[in-house]
Amino acid sequence: MRCTHCTKCCQDTRMELCKADIARLVRRGHPDGSFYTIGEDGIPRLRNEQGFCVLFDREKKRCSEYAARPLGCTIYPVNLTEDGEAVVDELCPEGNSISKQELAEKASRLRRLLRTIDSEAAGR
Repeated sequence: MRCTHCTKCCQDTRMELCKADIARLVRRGHPDGSFYTIGEDGIPRLRNEQGFCVLFDREKKRCSEYAARPLGCTIYPVNLTEDGEAVVDELCPEGNSISKQELAEKASRLRRLLRTIDSEAAGR
């Protein structure tokens, strides 16, 4: 995929986090709990500030933790429908540049990630 760094994926995010995402960001200097909230469903999600992900650097107009960003962010713009079908988020202007192979690979990674997140939330 050709990312143009449009920042649409950083706006009003509801990105779910696994324990490994949280641990990685804590190791990078973010105090535990400062960058996420835990929903009623027990799932941690990135916080938003003024319409953008808390990790978004407004001055540089990019993710401040790009190299250590959450796994879900590395998979975006691939999402799953309620039926489990892999789709590309229509908000992504370069979504049409994703090959069928990349779509399948990212969908597989997303399914594994969501199973992990659900399992971790059930254990909270």
